[in-house]
Amino acid sequence: MLEDKKGIQDKISNFIDGLKNDPLYNSIHSFKQENWYLHARGDHSEIRSKFFELLRELEGYKSYFVIGRKRLGTFQNKHNSNEREFYFDLIYHLLKDRLREEDCQYQIFLSARKKSTQEHLGAAIGKAIERDNKRRKISKDIKFKFDIVRSEDTLELSIVDYLLWALNRYIVQKEERFFKALQHRYNLIIDVYDVEKFKLKMGNYYHRGNPFCIENASEFRTDGYV
Repeated sequence: MLEDKKGIQDKISNFIDGLKNDPLYNSIHSFKQENWYLHARGDHSEIRSKFFELLRELEGYKSYFVIGRKRLGTFQNKHNSNEREFYFDLIYHLLKDRLREEDCQYQIFLSARKKSTQEHLGAAIGKAIERDNKRRKISKDIKFKFDIVRSEDTLELSIVDYLLWALNRYIVQKEERFFKALQHRYNLIIDVYDVEKFKLKMGNYYHRGNPFCIENASEFRTDGYV
């Protein structure tokens, strides 16, 4: 969630321009490719480290994440063994409790998937607002626009990409240094299908007062998952 979209875009754009003008980085083969854009998994390790340094200091954004354990029973019964239903259920959990203000218009972007998913994104947003209004004494008229965009055309999505990469690497590969370096930038992490922790008074919600770490979460297993 951006507080200053233009300011964030300008800082990332200036960062990229700095790379282009620096012979230490502009000779890196992957960086010189015509369609290059900031993408943690594919970026050269030196560029990745440099962007992590920027993210450590960058202000003006809040980040919210959902971990989706694909438990076989839940995936079959709740999501009908359908990847799209699973994916947009996570989008719903990500958006609920986030859209609160009536005096603004939210702009919600999803990184490029098939254009046919746009209607499912709209449905997930509507479901989140409907759920929130049921919990309010007075319903709110939440205004929003949404679209499917390409990461290379939307500089601010590189922030989400890098934070997700660091979190995934911590969970899957147990390499914590990237996640720990940016831990103060994760405003909320919801381990939505950690059923054991959910029973402990929302113990599957992690924030600055209850930081996420693998030791505090239920074990990430492969048995019983897909």
